[in-house]
Amino acid sequence: MFIGRKNELELLNGFYEGNNVSVAVVSGSIGVGKTTLLQEFIKDKNALYFEAYETTGKHQLERLGQLMDIEGLTATAFCEEITKRAADEKQLIVIDQYPNFVKADSDFDYLLHSYVKKQWKNLPVKIILCSDAFVLIDKYVKGKKAIWKADINLDLEVKPFGFYDSCEFFADASPREAAYLYGITGGIPYNLVRVANLLGVPGFEEYGLSTITEDNKLKAITTKLFLDKKMQLGLNPEKVMATELRELAYYNYMLAALAKGLNRVNQISAEVEKPKDVVVPYLNSLMSIGICTKDTAITEITNRKKTRYSIVSTSTLFWYKMIVPNYDSYVAGDIEALWEAVEKSMDEYMETVFIKICGEYLADQSDKNLLPFTVEEIGNWWVNDDEAGTTDGFDLVSLGKCEGKSATIFAQCYYNHEPIEVAQLKLLIEKTKQLHRQGDAFYLVFSNAGFHENAITISSAIKNIMLITLDEMR
Repeated sequence: MFIGRKNELELLNGFYEGNNVSVAVVSGSIGVGKTTLLQEFIKDKNALYFEAYETTGKHQLERLGQLMDIEGLTATAFCEEITKRAADEKQLIVIDQYPNFVKADSDFDYLLHSYVKKQWKNLPVKIILCSDAFVLIDKYVKGKKAIWKADINLDLEVKPFGFYDSCEFFADASPREAAYLYGITGGIPYNLVRVANLLGVPGFEEYGLSTITEDNKLKAITTKLFLDKKMQLGLNPEKVMATELRELAYYNYMLAALAKGLNRVNQISAEVEKPKDVVVPYLNSLMSIGICTKDTAITEITNRKKTRYSIVSTSTLFWYKMIVPNYDSYVAGDIEALWEAVEKSMDEYMETVFIKICGEYLADQSDKNLLPFTVEEIGNWWVNDDEAGTTDGFDLVSLGKCEGKSATIFAQCYYNHEPIEVAQLKLLIEKTKQLHRQGDAFYLVFSNAGFHENAITISSAIKNIMLITLDEMR
C-alpha cells in the first residue's frame, strides 16, 4: 500500500505534462522512499526505469541495452532510439543513482545533455535524474559547475514523513505510542515499514513477552529496530553518513555533542577540542546532507550571537543520544542495559520529539483555518546565558496574522507525567515580556499529560490562551 506523498506526486505529474523536453531531479537520503515514490508515479505511464550502480560505463550501457532489448547499445544509439520513440509517444526516462552513471562514463552525461538542449528540444521527452547522495547529485547535476544546472525544470527533495503521515503506518497505536514511534523512526519510510511489520506479529510471541503492555510493546520495537546489533532492522545513521562523508570521527563526535545539548559553536568546539574555524566547516558539511540544521531566533535572524545547531532527524538523535553513549553495551549485546539507559533519558528525548509534533500540528491547523490566527512562519526564540553556558526561551514562536493584523504566537511544549498547572501558564506569559512581539499575542501550551482544573479555568476565561493535549493532536 502506498502512503502519503500527495504533494510530491502532484509536482511530478505537473512536470510530466506538456510536449517539450523537461528534466527533473529527485534527491533524498537513503531510506526516505524515493524509489517507492517514483515507482508509484510511473506505474500508469510508459516509462524506462534504470538504476545505475557502481560499475564501468561499458557495463552500464550493456545493462541499459538489456532493459531496452537492444544489443551492443552505445550512448549515441540510446539517444537516437529515444528520438525515434518520442516521434510517436511521450518518453519518460528515470535514471536512479545517476551519479554512478556519470562517474563511469562522463561522455554519456555530456551526450544526454546535448540531446536535451538540441535534438529533443521540441520532443515530449521527460527525464528524471535521481540519487540518494546529496554531495554527488550536487556535483554532477545541481551544482554551479554541473552542465545541467540551468536546465532543471523540477528540483524535488524527498524528505521523511511528518507525524501525521507516519501515523498511517501504526494506525491503532495510542497517542503516546504514536509519538514515540514517530520519534525513533524519524518518519523515515524504511524504518516505518519495519515498525508496521513488527506490529503485525500477532501477540508479539517471538519476543517472549508475558503481557503485551504499552511499555512492553515499545521496548520490543525499540529492541528490534535499534538496540539489537545483530538485527539492525533500522537505518544506522553512521552508515548513511558514510555514503556522503569521509573520516567520520569528528562528525560522530559533533553529533554526540549536539545530542547532549551542546548546540553552540563555542560549546561544540570545546567539547571536540577543535577551533571554531574547523568546527564550522564540519557543521556546514552535515547541513549540506540534511543531518543538521542551523537555528536563529525568529525575530533576530541576523544576530550571529543567537545561532545554534540541532540534529534534524529524531531517529538520528536517538542514535547519538541513546546508543553512542552506551556503545559498549550495544557491542556486547546487553540489550537490558541499553533499554535501562533509554528509559532514563526517555522524557528528555521525547521533549524534542514532542516539540516537533507540536510545530507540525500548529502548521496543519493553520492551513485548515482551524485557529483564531494564521501562521506564516514557525521558529523559536531564546536568550543566551554565556556564563552558565545555557539558553532560555520558548519551544516555539510563530509569526502570523489575526484579522488582517500581525500576531505573535508563543508556545511551550510539556512532555511529562503530571498535568500542567496554572503556574506554567503564568510562566509562559511572563517570559513573553523578554521579546518585543508583533501585534496581538497568543499563548499556546501543549501537554502530553493534560491540564489541571485551575489551568483549564484560567484558559477558558482568557481567549488568547489555548491548551492542547497530545490526545487532541493525534
